[in-house]
Amino acid sequence: MFDFLDGARFWENLGLYSMESIQQLARRMYLNAGLVYPDSSRFWEKVVKCRVPALAGVQEPFCQENQHLDLDIVAAFGSPTPGAEHYLLHLAPGWNSNRNRRPVLLVPGAGLDATSFTDLFAMGYTGLQQQLVALGYRVFAVTFSHLHGDNFLQAIQLADAIGRVGEMTGCEQVDVIAHSKGGMAARIYLSDFCSTPYRGDVHHYVMLGTPNLGLDLSFRNPLLNYLIYASGSSGAMAWDRVLTFGFMVNVSERSIYREGCFPGQSQMLYRWDEIHPLDQLQQDWYTTYYGGEGMISHSRGIERALANGGYLVEKLNRRGLDARVRFSVLAGNKHFFTVIPGDQTGPGDGLVFVDSVLATEALAKNGAVLVEKAVFPVNHMELLYSRRVARWVDRQLGSD
Repeated sequence: MFDFLDGARFWENLGLYSMESIQQLARRMYLNAGLVYPDSSRFWEKVVKCRVPALAGVQEPFCQENQHLDLDIVAAFGSPTPGAEHYLLHLAPGWNSNRNRRPVLLVPGAGLDATSFTDLFAMGYTGLQQQLVALGYRVFAVTFSHLHGDNFLQAIQLADAIGRVGEMTGCEQVDVIAHSKGGMAARIYLSDFCSTPYRGDVHHYVMLGTPNLGLDLSFRNPLLNYLIYASGSSGAMAWDRVLTFGFMVNVSERSIYREGCFPGQSQMLYRWDEIHPLDQLQQDWYTTYYGGEGMISHSRGIERALANGGYLVEKLNRRGLDARVRFSVLAGNKHFFTVIPGDQTGPGDGLVFVDSVLATEALAKNGAVLVEKAVFPVNHMELLYSRRVARWVDRQLGSD
């Protein structure tokens, strides 16, 4: 068994592929190209660096693979590794003049920032931000200090952002639209589960691909861990050691476990192995999920990672959303990213199972009102720019 880089060089020496093309393929398969994005500020009228005094001195761990790369965002923070006391608030054109008075705040998912709502990975699509602006909404977005940060810290940052947006627009309530992991931070705040008490300042909460019943993606897909490792992508690995040039190399820094640099990832975990069976054809499938030494890797197992994350999904489901909240939920059931398959072990958007996104019973247990939940034929990233998704969001916000 040889590692990814050895294999890449083998094909390169045969003249069939270049090393660069193979690594680009790995990045595309994980959908995080490690893109150094220039001039993202052109999509915003203003970007404001905000400070949360309660988080002064708090510094989350970074590694080379998950630092901020967007040049304008790095400039706005003043660092690619900002402390948790700072986040960015992005103001879209028309934020103080568009006809729909109640503002909309966009919350990005793991590994993403506000630019994901405008021009995801520079693919040239018209994002949800531009589409909502064109529909007359006053749009804002948040960029968290850490792209994979602790969800409780992000909930505090988000609560501060909601308050600031309300003050800037003179509105008592804000509509929040969260993609993927961003919905975890929103749920913590809206469940009155963080150090900033919920203030009743969210009118409608819209979730796009949020894993309401968690996910076990990196544990059920060993190949994904190798692609993350080989491509240098900004993703948390279920492995803490990996075979490289014939030696087992310690990659704990890039792992999902406690000493890794992805503190918010273990908080989203939930076991799905008894519902959607694991793919036993993948290398090291058993040791990756349950822990142990495999042929090319070592994993501590999903139970260890769940403990590291404090079993947050279960705790959130015991609390439920505040009764004053109205919420809508959208899942995708297309697992292909262009021609590249995502997770295929169960119905989902390539990253998150449909059943996880649509697990809304616990959210409504206190009386929060479920307006609508739906499933569209889109993958996890198309939720950020699909015109059909934008029309659905518009319908939700206009249902009040």
